[in-house]
Amino acid sequence: MAAESAIAALLAGIDSYLARFEHEGVAEVRRGLATWGQGALTEMTPLETAACQHLDAALAAATPPELAAAIAAARPFLRWGGYDAYPLEDIGAAFAGGHAFASLIGDGGFHAAEDFDLGLFVIAPDIFYRDHHHAAPELYAPLTGPHGWRFKPGDQLQWKPAHEPIWNAPWAPHATMTGAVPFLCIYCWTRDADALARVIPSNDWPQLEQRA
Repeated sequence: MAAESAIAALLAGIDSYLARFEHEGVAEVRRGLATWGQGALTEMTPLETAACQHLDAALAAATPPELAAAIAAARPFLRWGGYDAYPLEDIGAAFAGGHAFASLIGDGGFHAAEDFDLGLFVIAPDIFYRDHHHAAPELYAPLTGPHGWRFKPGDQLQWKPAHEPIWNAPWAPHATMTGAVPFLCIYCWTRDADALARVIPSNDWPQLEQRA
């Protein structure tokens, strides 16, 4: 019952948080959350990976405080893992070992869903998440910041604060540079959730990663 109440409170907090935004993709995410985020929980064995060591700092910096508190309350029940579909030589060891996600709704989440995946995503400080794209439309709702973004390989990074949602259309390139504060966000793939993401090579990675 403790897990059920904590996850229900977290999903309600996420929906309440997203309701403040009139941003592309948010209504679609909230429809999926209302459709799939119901009923009994799938039993889950909690797990934290090495990247979860950054959760304390991320939660201390995250706002709004009530949502950070809901994430902290649900943390003992979450199962974190890494996205391992990228070849290591393509995505780089720093990101591979420096990120984790916990699905709440979707394949491997507390609530099963049909072609929908929503959860939490954390990246260690000073990491460049290399240029990539995927078939799934994707919403990021960052709870910490600032972090750098770009939407074309080779472009300059645009530094954005927390609470500025990012909507990535299908196959739209994007990359993220974390700052001094760990990156913590709500993520959602609203369809094509089983299609793999692919890295897009760019010749400026060495300079960006050296700077990080």
